[in-house]
Amino acid sequence: MANRVIREEADQEEARNYSFLIQKLFAAIFRKASVTEADYNNVMSKLNEEITGKPFRVAVIGQSGVGKSSTLNHVFGLNLPISDIEEGTTEVIEKIFPMRDGFNLSIFDMPGLLQSRKKDAEYMNLYKEILPQCDVIVYIIKANTRNIGDDCRILKEMILPICDCNAIMDNLILAVNKVDIIGESYAPDDPEYMWDSINNQPTKKLVECIRQKRQDIYTKLIDEKLVLLNSKDALKPEQVVFYSATYDYNLKDVLMAITNAGKRGFIYMAAVGFDRFLGKS
Repeated sequence: MANRVIREEADQEEARNYSFLIQKLFAAIFRKASVTEADYNNVMSKLNEEITGKPFRVAVIGQSGVGKSSTLNHVFGLNLPISDIEEGTTEVIEKIFPMRDGFNLSIFDMPGLLQSRKKDAEYMNLYKEILPQCDVIVYIIKANTRNIGDDCRILKEMILPICDCNAIMDNLILAVNKVDIIGESYAPDDPEYMWDSINNQPTKKLVECIRQKRQDIYTKLIDEKLVLLNSKDALKPEQVVFYSATYDYNLKDVLMAITNAGKRGFIYMAAVGFDRFLGKS
């Protein structure tokens, strides 16, 4: 029995010394399981490598004004100036943010798309190089955009083929931001269609606008075969999220999509803590 589970007292002390909740959970599970000390150490070593051995890489894609900086600030807990992401850049900038206890968040500031077909074609090689390196790819669309046809074209011609070719389709999230301003498209002078800033929530009429916009966007994505059930070549419905970064609205869906993304999405949630996840509305 000497080579089996480590003594309970030692396990409890080790669990207390771990920095991340997922490490504590694994330590507690192994304490009750019949695993060898060698297996225990091997699993915990690999888990530690996943969390602190390499940064959690995120690529942010979107046109000017979609709210890339505010999404990074509110979803990923950063503190960037709104103008920090430069529009019109022709190079990829990787910014690494130490988060806590050796966990690093890496953000790829990608060149903006939809400037012109020529520019988009020039950026193709950059996207082919960077996206396969990323644990999460966030493609942001502004909710009150009247026509997402250009975004659908970019997704079909550039983003999805890269994801499909590299088997990273599950890493992609289509994030529809700024649902708080959808009502302005319906009745720009009617306060009942505006965000309720006093209670920090959508008004009843705005809720209905958001529901209708969700339906319209889903219909377009399905028609374009960008969202399909049980297809490895398209997004799943849960990979499309609607939120407002400015008002922290519906961020749970965004965080859940990140958690479910690819093979390492759960690492982000394990590292930043479930308390932050539960605190987002």
